[in-house]
Amino acid sequence: MKKINLFLLVLLSLNGSIAFSQTIIFQQQILTSTDDAEEKFDGSYVSTSSSDIEMAYDTWNDQGLQKIGLRFDKVTIPSNATITNAYIQFTAKGDTSGTIAMTIKGENTAQSIPFENKIYNISNRSTTNANVIWNLTKSWADEETESIQKTPNISAIVSEIITSNGWKNGNPITFIINGTGDRSNYRKAYSFDGNASLAAKLVVAYTSNSNHDLALSAIINPTTNSYANPATPVQVKISNYGNSIASNYDVSYSINGNLIATETSNTPLSIGESTIFTFTQTADLKTTGNYNLSASVTINDDEDTSNNTLATSISVINEIEDIFFTKGSSWRYLDTGTNPGDLWNTSDFNARSWKEGIAHFGFGEGDEATIINEGLATYYFRKKIDVPDVTALNDVYLHIIHDDGAMVYINGKEVVRTETMPLGVIEHTTTARQRANTTNENNFYTYKVNASYFVSGTNTIAISIHNSSLSSSDLSFDCYITPNHTYQQDGPYVQYHGNDIIVSEVTPNGLVSNTYTSKSEVTLTCKLPHMGTSFSFPLKTEINTEVSVYPTSPSKFLVISDFDGNIEAFTMLLKGEGIIDNQFNWTYEDGHLIITGDLFDRGFHITECMWLLYKLESEAIAKGGKVHLIIGNHEMMNMTDDWRYVETKYFNNAHLMGKRMLDLYDASTELGRWLRSKNIIEKIGNYAFMHGGISKEVAELNLTYDQINNYGRLEMNSAPCYGDCATVTGGDGIYWSRDMAKETYSQETVDAILTQFDVKRIIIGHTKDASIRALYNEKVMAIDMYHIDNFYDGYMEALQFQIGCFYLFHTDGIKANSNYTQIGNCDNTTLNLLDVNKENNFKVYPNPTNRFLNIQLPTNLLENYAYTIVDQTGKQIAAGKLYSALSKIKVDSYAAGKYILTLKSSTSTITGYFILKR
Repeated sequence: MKKINLFLLVLLSLNGSIAFSQTIIFQQQILTSTDDAEEKFDGSYVSTSSSDIEMAYDTWNDQGLQKIGLRFDKVTIPSNATITNAYIQFTAKGDTSGTIAMTIKGENTAQSIPFENKIYNISNRSTTNANVIWNLTKSWADEETESIQKTPNISAIVSEIITSNGWKNGNPITFIINGTGDRSNYRKAYSFDGNASLAAKLVVAYTSNSNHDLALSAIINPTTNSYANPATPVQVKISNYGNSIASNYDVSYSINGNLIATETSNTPLSIGESTIFTFTQTADLKTTGNYNLSASVTINDDEDTSNNTLATSISVINEIEDIFFTKGSSWRYLDTGTNPGDLWNTSDFNARSWKEGIAHFGFGEGDEATIINEGLATYYFRKKIDVPDVTALNDVYLHIIHDDGAMVYINGKEVVRTETMPLGVIEHTTTARQRANTTNENNFYTYKVNASYFVSGTNTIAISIHNSSLSSSDLSFDCYITPNHTYQQDGPYVQYHGNDIIVSEVTPNGLVSNTYTSKSEVTLTCKLPHMGTSFSFPLKTEINTEVSVYPTSPSKFLVISDFDGNIEAFTMLLKGEGIIDNQFNWTYEDGHLIITGDLFDRGFHITECMWLLYKLESEAIAKGGKVHLIIGNHEMMNMTDDWRYVETKYFNNAHLMGKRMLDLYDASTELGRWLRSKNIIEKIGNYAFMHGGISKEVAELNLTYDQINNYGRLEMNSAPCYGDCATVTGGDGIYWSRDMAKETYSQETVDAILTQFDVKRIIIGHTKDASIRALYNEKVMAIDMYHIDNFYDGYMEALQFQIGCFYLFHTDGIKANSNYTQIGNCDNTTLNLLDVNKENNFKVYPNPTNRFLNIQLPTNLLENYAYTIVDQTGKQIAAGKLYSALSKIKVDSYAAGKYILTLKSSTSTITGYFILKR
């Protein structure tokens, strides 16, 4: 008999006598994604999938002062209990501060339902009379779970709920929170979807008001779906909610209304204690079908018999299923921490003692059909399947949820080793070498398996799921098999093997590979079926390492970061600025396109985005322009075997190609060589570009641009990287640091860094915000923003530069609709026209003149310009517009002298002078 203690003992005076009573501590976290929610200030939008809970102000989606809903399910508190204390414990997400006041109420109902993405789904719920005010003045620090993240005592709210509307032990309790705040005054906590293990937790302290109260609180076994077995063990959970020790209680169970067994336990059950009781008499469930099982516990003088009985429906199924079984099917599993030995994955292994359950298996996420024990490295699953005739079987596709890693065996032979598993021998204590992508933990990964691993008749599939850490907060497993699979288009991938050039492409129907012996034979095509288009290009004849410093600033450039492989959003931006046409050809003349990192991860067209930049790079050079790709942390992660943010598609495709993920971008591939030619920082004219920022730690090293980039390439190639190299590429390094973006430095520190690196401004990505931010007196331009949200709202934005001025560029993908909003002051707004002529940007002639002034615009700067002419006293003499590449202004009616000419477009202003002679 397994006992579970859940209480603290206190000494109370009852009816004038001294007796032991109990303060029981009940704790329950948010269990599912639909148990916490945020409602927009006007009720027009409710989200149940946010990665955080912001109290109460949220800038995302213009939520404003939103309402928060928190539903705690399965609250096992006697409805007549006395609540002595209660609170909600949050865990801070990020650093937040300011002064706010929150009002907490409960939902006044016995059966609170989960939240839904429907308007007014929180605010339309009736609330309790009891409420609690929570005033917050102290700042919250990231992942802090202390008293300042704990609400005041909400016992009055809990008491009102459990004593109203027929509320019963085990029902949910819901709280509704709203309050004050703004974009500078709010608190942010983890939600279930942000991290289930750090989601809000309800803690209730109570005392029982019954002297004798024994409850049957759960039926443990048989489970809802059980294999046919003439001797099925029956287990139940018994809890003592009373104020006295319980002993000599009877436990019984019935099947389909027929009493099977009544057994007596003489083991004392202490106050607040629970126990797992296993019947000596097993259940005869050898015949498949549906059964109703009920169990009860009785004890003399029980004061609350409403919780003495539980019933459940059981479906008894055959253990052997068809090979093409579905997700959510049944498995035998081992989650005890016991090493099953080396033969556990073979057909002859006896697993009858293992538990039975249905997928989804796991813990910590609230979506499990079968909850398994926490704290283990390895969990084991087995299933028997039938193959009537293996000669008629083609290759099959295993679809597996495996958080974090998995090993798959068919009849004892290894057929799948997932990317997150280490190479070499896998043992009982082996953990996954890295955690799964948190957004993909419940995605099915697809693995093609050759039919030769199966035999006619009964086969055994054995799968071990490995967590990355014994303290992991969650684990997930499910599996099904299909006879075919449609892959997502991807590629091409180009790899050099000796003298051969191997070009591979993943198509919806599978893998297509071709081998060539010369680059001149190869024309690559990127297919974009979701966009109904494609683009083609040749391989480069050579790939050279990029220079670190470009001495002059281009006349114009567009810079973007962190678009994460979203090619539709990216091309909308490029078309809107006139960088490419509808056939993906370079049309930006001598302009520059600068990517400050993170085209990798999270998106679904990373390969295609890389090839587009690869193609445009060659075309830009031919027209006097330039494409700069600065390496960010996600590019570096993909070159150094870190796959925490990669989408499922790429794992599936790598396995189909017979490769590990690292093979896709190693030094034997065209894209791998191309990426390794790039820098982690570049100086372009007066500006420095990088992904994260220049930290004080990096600045103190006094390194040149070349030295910094050389360290970056050491890291790209997984070469030893210590000392200065580790600083440059580590957490305080060029592509990881967020100190500048978070404005943790003084203006003096930033000015010194700019002086050291010989630039006027630094442009960085990596740290998202609603829009571009000009920080530190416009010395730092932070350009990362929520690009995909913007794209779904119908537009894209980026940082644009032209003739010394920076602009917030806004586009819907049509150049005529694009607009520019100047950001701060220009670096070189005013230029002498004679100097401009030397640079050949504008031709203004003749100067001096005596009759006409000709203004010629180069085609790359051709747009509508307004002009004004002002004399030396400041009086405007003339004004008009230039509509063509060559305009002629008549000036012979003016007096001789010096005049100021100003040309102004939507994106640039140039002012100079001309001389009028008689």
